[in-house]
Amino acid sequence: MKQDSKEELRRSSELDVVGNSAKVKEKPRHFYNYIANIIYHRRFNAIILVTVVFNALCIALETEYYLRHKYFLFFAVANDFFAAFYTMEFLMKVYVEPRLYWKNRYNIFDAVLLVVSFIPLFLPEEGISDPRHKPAVSVSFIRTCSVLRVLKIVPVLRGVEASAIAVYRTLKTGVNVLFLMGLVIYIFALNGYYYLSDPTSGDTKNWGDLGSAFYSLFSIVTLDGWTDLELELEEHGMVNSRIFMVMFIAICYFVLYNMFVGVVIKEMQHSAKHYNTETRTEREMVVTQRKESITERQKKDIQELIKTQPGNQRSFMKMVEKIKKSLRHSDCMLMENLCTSMSFVDVYLTALDQQDITINQLEQLYSEAMLLLCELLEKDLSDMEHKAQEGKSK
Repeated sequence: MKQDSKEELRRSSELDVVGNSAKVKEKPRHFYNYIANIIYHRRFNAIILVTVVFNALCIALETEYYLRHKYFLFFAVANDFFAAFYTMEFLMKVYVEPRLYWKNRYNIFDAVLLVVSFIPLFLPEEGISDPRHKPAVSVSFIRTCSVLRVLKIVPVLRGVEASAIAVYRTLKTGVNVLFLMGLVIYIFALNGYYYLSDPTSGDTKNWGDLGSAFYSLFSIVTLDGWTDLELELEEHGMVNSRIFMVMFIAICYFVLYNMFVGVVIKEMQHSAKHYNTETRTEREMVVTQRKESITERQKKDIQELIKTQPGNQRSFMKMVEKIKKSLRHSDCMLMENLCTSMSFVDVYLTALDQQDITINQLEQLYSEAMLLLCELLEKDLSDMEHKAQEGKSK
């Protein structure tokens, strides 16, 4: 008996341990679901958007000398609040998606900005420096990196994100055009340096070295001030420079530059089409989920009503009345029988209207046919009478 009691105690203790471990596992799982519901909720992105906009506004106001010194405490508290908010967002997202978080480039960018924003908290005002050397790290430069937090708006707004993806794809596909344009500019820069930078009869200010020639050609590509450059060359007596200008503008601007613009437009159209497709798919999924939830809820209500009926004395009319009371006017009813669906009723009524119109048209046609037959009959009778009279007269 003692051995049996010991075994029962041991089993009960093992069950208690298993139950306690299950409870411990349920608690983190419940907390995980709670955090995941917060992150995936639409209002969470809206809160992030409002916070980023307010942060950008505070950064803009902090540039004013008077406001920065008068409301120093407010800006200090605001910066601490923003740092705490972004840290909380980072920890929540890493907790929910520890691996997928680092696969997104926007998330990596946010993490880098967060780390950089914490560096000034561990530095003195003049930065990290050796007393015998100049400061190695500038706190003001690090603080300017916090301005890049405004780019957190990009992944929140889907349209802006699509535009950013289009710009990134443009750089990937348009790098060949840019490389070719750079080669053409390099060739024309060397020719301009050799033929337009003569110290006696050339323009040494704009073409005296390779860097100045590159800058002048870049301004010509944008068609900004190229006439002034040409006038300066003509003042130095270089009239043949017009051929140089016309050739460069025709090749770089009308061909290569417009080719790059065409690549940008093509990528923007592709991104807009992809964005519209994703948006349409998401809307269809939401509608499907709502229909499924409504159907499941209605099934559960019907099952509960059936269970509450007392045995064989169930009244079908009472059950229908309870179902009517459980439904709301905004609920969608999914009908399996086509004869009871609104679309079938609409089509059936339209078919009846078309049938009435057809019957009326047939009645008019029959009446017109009867009139024609009557006229023909009268004509035949008159002809027969006329022939009979002629036969009698003969």
